[in-house]
Amino acid sequence: MRTQYRHAKWLLVILVTVWAAPIFVDESIAAGKKQGHSHESEPGRFVVRYAEALAQNRVAEWAALDLACLTLRRQRAASEQADKACWEETLKAHRDLIQDQPETGIFGALGRGVGLGLLSETHRHADYWREYVPAVFVSPVVIGSEVGPPPGLDVLKVWPVRQFALINLAGPEPVGVAGQTVEILVSYRDPLTAPLALRPEEVWWASGALRRYGPVKEVTIRFVVLSGLRKLGYPVDRAVLSEALPGAPVIAGVQYGYLPQRGDATGSAAEDVKARVGAGGLVLGSARWWERKDADQLFAAALTRAEQMPRSPERTRLLTRLTLIDPADPALHAVLADDRLRTFLREGLTKSGISGPNEAVTQRLAELYWNLQAQTWRQELTEVAMGHSTAAEAFYQAIDSFERLAAGRQTTPERRRQLGALYRWNNDATSALDVHEALLKELTLGEAFRGRVLSELAWDRIQWLSWERRYGHPWLEQARQEAEEALRMVEAPVDKLVAAYALVLVEALRAPRDPARFDVRLQAAKVWHDRLSGAVGVWPYLVGNDVVKALVPDGVQVTLPTPVRAPDVLDVEVHAKPPRQDIVWQWNFDQDVPGVLPAGFIVMSTPGADSPAWRVVADIQAPTPGHLIIQDRPCATGPNDCAHLLLADRIRTTYPDVTVQVQDLSPDGVGEAGIALAVRDHGNFYAVTLNPATGKLTTKRMIDGRATVLGETTVKLAQRPWHTLRVQRINFLHLDRGRLGVYVDGAQVAAVADAVLPQEGLVGLITFGKTAAKFDGLHVLDLVSNRPLSQPAAY
Repeated sequence: MRTQYRHAKWLLVILVTVWAAPIFVDESIAAGKKQGHSHESEPGRFVVRYAEALAQNRVAEWAALDLACLTLRRQRAASEQADKACWEETLKAHRDLIQDQPETGIFGALGRGVGLGLLSETHRHADYWREYVPAVFVSPVVIGSEVGPPPGLDVLKVWPVRQFALINLAGPEPVGVAGQTVEILVSYRDPLTAPLALRPEEVWWASGALRRYGPVKEVTIRFVVLSGLRKLGYPVDRAVLSEALPGAPVIAGVQYGYLPQRGDATGSAAEDVKARVGAGGLVLGSARWWERKDADQLFAAALTRAEQMPRSPERTRLLTRLTLIDPADPALHAVLADDRLRTFLREGLTKSGISGPNEAVTQRLAELYWNLQAQTWRQELTEVAMGHSTAAEAFYQAIDSFERLAAGRQTTPERRRQLGALYRWNNDATSALDVHEALLKELTLGEAFRGRVLSELAWDRIQWLSWERRYGHPWLEQARQEAEEALRMVEAPVDKLVAAYALVLVEALRAPRDPARFDVRLQAAKVWHDRLSGAVGVWPYLVGNDVVKALVPDGVQVTLPTPVRAPDVLDVEVHAKPPRQDIVWQWNFDQDVPGVLPAGFIVMSTPGADSPAWRVVADIQAPTPGHLIIQDRPCATGPNDCAHLLLADRIRTTYPDVTVQVQDLSPDGVGEAGIALAVRDHGNFYAVTLNPATGKLTTKRMIDGRATVLGETTVKLAQRPWHTLRVQRINFLHLDRGRLGVYVDGAQVAAVADAVLPQEGLVGLITFGKTAAKFDGLHVLDLVSNRPLSQPAAY
């Protein structure tokens, strides 16, 4: 609730000139030590009575001391019910004032405030700073009086009597009332129940990282006690100003709630107004937070109690609170690591509908679910910026706990395996590999556990290969070997399934793909799946995930569950529906007739070029023995004046991934042969070519027949006749920005950006200038998952 109290400009003039008397500290009080309940200052004792009554739910006593309730009594008949209604309305106003609010941050990330939100003077300039009425700091809404001790209350200062300008006391016109400002130290005695606020060193804006809040130890608050009320028609002469309720008496010129810092970047102007009129509220710079050194014995006792509690929301809340006191305690993280990982895995089961016959099998199936989610639909793991996802928050908190245990050498082989898996699910496959490879070298446990680690290694490599789209990388073969060895070593059917399905993904990612071998791997995985008696809901994810669903007939029939998400998170349904099946094309030309063009291809040349000689020929030395493509009629002119293209005429794609084997036949070492893409006509296309004699790799753009070299580099080539050239159009974070990634013999050698890449075009082969070349094993993949998330891109 953004409660704001406004007044006319002339009112401010009256405020300053008539009632804004200078503030003088009562030296007899301020000079001594902290004063408690025994202090002889009547205003101080009065405020303490008021704060104690509010904090301890003494409704009738509090209502008799609260000016807002006394005012409502004049409007309504005085009764116990009227006091109770005022109490409920006040607590609601407090609750609305401190309720969590969406906070926008970098790139539109959303976060949520916690507890009291921002109290530190380091955050006073923030857009989400809130001015609290003083009673909030002792309100049951904040202190939770039913679960923790009441706050300590000590009088620090009492100001001399002065005039306050109040509106809503006898109508909208300001009325001068005598009163005093009283400064109270509020101490929250138990760090396990104290209200939370963002720690001073944390950033105030929403971000992808969870910001650290902490239990507040103490704050200094100013209350205003008004006197002389009987002459204004009240039944008592003194009351505490409470400005939470709409229509209640308030000091003119003072506002509470969210205060946008327009024209007041530091908030100093608002602070000056408060000081000038003697308003109540937080004393800036007075907040202190609980630290471990302040609560060492209490922390240890609470941790022991948590370890003995059954897993429950209460235990989770206690452990989470302890991390806010000491985020680095190793014993705490030993408990938290297991709890947080279990929470994350359980969320996966809830989202997917997967279940198993016992806890051990169910946990492994949950890990398999997250293996699939991590390399395909990752929004389950990116909701943490909103601050509302149990799965995402448990996931990132689990990584923190496992890392702290590893850093303190207080881990186990199983926890190291789990840490590596968490890294992989976080799309940090290289860190996962580091953890699992080191674990494998040091492992002294039995063969079955060694097999599980080998399986993890295979999944780590698959994660990297799948996300980076490096299908020709040697890690693919290494992943196959590790998964096959794991399949031999592990014993439990669920571990067999995890290793067997890794082999399915290896075949799905292989380029060119062997459909028969893929089917054999899939059927082997199905055998192990069927041996999991009591497992429910697993198979749809194995045939319906983004990597394989276009390759499996059953994938068309599978609709995966669509978990509920925040409205600002993309709907998973777009990924649950299989895309069109014709997204992969491959040719080895073995079924084509020698001496003519391959079926489904057309020839195109730049204007003025001689006729090319594209055709199929037999060659038992080809990379795929049988037939290949040759173009052995070089141009008479240079590479920028003449080009011959062979294009697949039924394929138009925006984000192609093209791989081909190429051998240069040019006698003088000046050949440029390679891949053409984004072809619109004979004068508008892109080309990436390789000269094997020199290792020069060239990326060109042809627009209206004029060539522009976008990039050149020299590649160190192995001494062999054939080389693998691969080009893919990629983007960044699903942004619609043209970029070509180029690979030679499995290694990325160039990344060329170009803002004018067209939206769609043909793909195929190309030779420039005086070039003759052979081609084999052409493979084209339409990267449907690489498209921008909106057209045009919205970010």
